[in-house]
Amino acid sequence: MPSVLSAFAVVLLFLVPEPAPENPWVEVRLTITRDPYTSSDDATLCRVRAVNLGGRSWSGKALRFEARARAGSRVVKQRGRFGGELAPYASMETIVALPGRHDRLDVVPVPVAADDASFERDPSGRRKTTRRKAKKGGW
Repeated sequence: MPSVLSAFAVVLLFLVPEPAPENPWVEVRLTITRDPYTSSDDATLCRVRAVNLGGRSWSGKALRFEARARAGSRVVKQRGRFGGELAPYASMETIVALPGRHDRLDVVPVPVAADDASFERDPSGRRKTTRRKAKKGGW
């Protein structure tokens, strides 16, 4: 009887699918190009393209990136992400704007952390209110 159980366990090991990688950057490649038709001297519009080289779909929210351009000794950065879903062996594009005119561009992936809310949050860290509080006690 133990040989039947061990054989069953071996069969189950082969039937259980291998867990998919949680890091999209193993399968997804990023490229960036300046959009020559819409850029100006004040801003550079860039097309960021993600190409899925693997057989798994990826959420656009998980595909975060940082576009960079060097302006002299200063580096201009802009973060972004894709919308929708990137299907297997497909590609998608989004547009980001960098202040100033730039010809040399670079794009790097930004890893997604489960507790990383800083990507969505205002960089100043302050909460902005739009309504004034009413005074207590009347007019």
